[in-house]
Amino acid sequence: MANPRPSSHRLLRSRLLHPPSISCYVLVLLAFSAFIFLYSQRQITVVDRNPSDESFEDLKEQLWGSASGYGYRPCVKRTQKYAATQKWNRYLTVRSNGGLNQMRTGICDMVAVARLMNATLVIPQLDKRSFWQDTSTFSDIFDESHFIKSLEGDVHIVHELPKELESAPRARKHFSSWSGASYYEEMSQLWKDYQVIHVPKSDSRLANNDLPIDIQRLRCRAMYHALRFSNPIERLGKGLSLHDADTTEASGAAQVTWPIYCSSSAF
Repeated sequence: MANPRPSSHRLLRSRLLHPPSISCYVLVLLAFSAFIFLYSQRQITVVDRNPSDESFEDLKEQLWGSASGYGYRPCVKRTQKYAATQKWNRYLTVRSNGGLNQMRTGICDMVAVARLMNATLVIPQLDKRSFWQDTSTFSDIFDESHFIKSLEGDVHIVHELPKELESAPRARKHFSSWSGASYYEEMSQLWKDYQVIHVPKSDSRLANNDLPIDIQRLRCRAMYHALRFSNPIERLGKGLSLHDADTTEASGAAQVTWPIYCSSSAF
């Protein structure tokens, strides 16, 4: 004798007693996460490959040629009197201090100091103990190879001290803030007794002094051209900027041109 078909009430009760396995929910969640990750990676790749239909020169002209620019232009080019750099066998080591912005300014100061003192600059160490409280190294934050290459016509920069000088005696010097070029020319007398000078703090604040025009322009080149963020930070910033631009456009507001506001190399 055939069994009677279960009623709809019994089927519903049976399904409620045997819910889908939790693994099904986990699989669905993982699939959704993988989709989001792959979509984000694709968007970042698109940004890196084709950031804008406009050329970099066009973007610069928009920035400096706008009415808000008041006729100002970038002042980073070397004058005709500027001499090429030399590879000096004496080294300036630096420990930067303060927050990230203060360290960036201090590093630019030390680039200028190395030029004034005819020294080879060792890649600065970032603050890890006082204000910054971060384990990141210079290469974690900035594009180290780009920094060295961008300034190769100004200052000879190396990744680290030569092995034979790691244990050599060195002068430890806190440079006086707000000092002019003559002060650093005087400090160059230290090379008579030492091959390495260590600077425990980088905030010498050269900006408001009567420095030679080429030294001031060197500081600008270091700040706006050489100190470019590392590739992972650049990619993250571009991805976030693309997301913000899409969100802004979707809300009906004016879309921001991301290369000017996001990329540190846009200026």
